[in-house]
Amino acid sequence: MTVNVGHGRIEWRGIQVLEVTPEQMGFPHALQLARIDRIRELKGGKQEVETVWIITSLRPDQADATRLLELVRLYWSIENSTHYPLDVSAGEDQCRVRHPISVTVLGILRRAVQGEYRAWARDQPCKRDRTFPTFRDRMSRRLNHVLHLAAGPIP
Repeated sequence: MTVNVGHGRIEWRGIQVLEVTPEQMGFPHALQLARIDRIRELKGGKQEVETVWIITSLRPDQADATRLLELVRLYWSIENSTHYPLDVSAGEDQCRVRHPISVTVLGILRRAVQGEYRAWARDQPCKRDRTFPTFRDRMSRRLNHVLHLAAGPIP
């Protein structure tokens, strides 16, 4: 069991792990099944309870219960640092483009801008200047630079 305090809440995580076979699970390469129970105590005493099931191809000697909890936390750190900004800042979820090629190109452009933003933000001396709206405002004034980043030099 792990306990974390932060962001105005206390979170407890417990895990139960079972060794399984691919035949039992109906998933090729499945070697472990884990049940993770999370209890969050929010401000005001309200509690949220959540159960998550994971199936993994990692052997018990590669990932015991403690390591599986770490891997699940790592997954959410990736989700929160990559996908969430794309959804919120780039409006990826609101995009109504459906043509497969257009969707792919827009996704590549969003990720390129996100990478450029991260590099730009690291170079900003003042924390208040590191916001995405500030980046967007400054880049909109430098259209040639943005086009160069997206398409290469313009002849």
